Amino acid sequence: MEFVAVIIALAIAYQALKGYKLTKQRTLWYVHFSFAVLSAGLLIDSLIGFLGILARTLRGTVALTSIGYSIYFFAQLLAYSMLIYAYVSQTRTLNPTSSPILLASLFGFATLQAVPIRLLGPLVEYHPVSEIVLIFLVFYIATKTGTNYLSTKDQNAFLVFLAFLLLALSHLFFILQPISPSLFVIGHLLQLSGFVSFLAMLFRVNSNQ
Repeated sequence: MEFVAVIIALAIAYQALKGYKLTKQRTLWYVHFSFAVLSAGLLIDSLIGFLGILARTLRGTVALTSIGYSIYFFAQLLAYSMLIYAYVSQTRTLNPTSSPILLASLFGFATLQAVPIRLLGPLVEYHPVSEIVLIFLVFYIATKTGTNYLSTKDQNAFLVFLAFLLLALSHLFFILQPISPSLFVIGHLLQLSGFVSFLAMLFRVNSNQ
């Protein structure tokens, strides 16, 4: 599922770049960069995770998956921070000076929380504290895009809101994975659905240009 997510994220990055070249909207450039970073993090995590499966010892598997997830976490952190910056720059809900300071604070806080300690045992794939940080970032975007949809009733705005809502839910299910392994699978399916929703929006935007 991570390999499939890599393909969809790359498609989003390509469509966003295509839209940027057509419209010169800086928001699309941020979307392109964010999903390019996300796809790189996903690819590294999936490749290292595959090596972890091939490892002959439990310690080796845990070490490799921890490294892969740490890289993927920071990729997500950078990507979501860029999307937040793009949003606040577009809507001017924060001034140009406070935006970088806020994002730097979020990044610093998340970095301190992202040490890949296996709090819930070696079979936990994603670190719960890191996922909580990501939930707050994605939920912030989902809230703002949801507000935008309610004010515009635009279908593209709804697809963007739906995408980030599904991504926020995916991180919630990743936190709950110790309850049942099926929740981890559901989390990945929600992530894929969020990516597909965002890609559908970009297809609609580019087709209307």
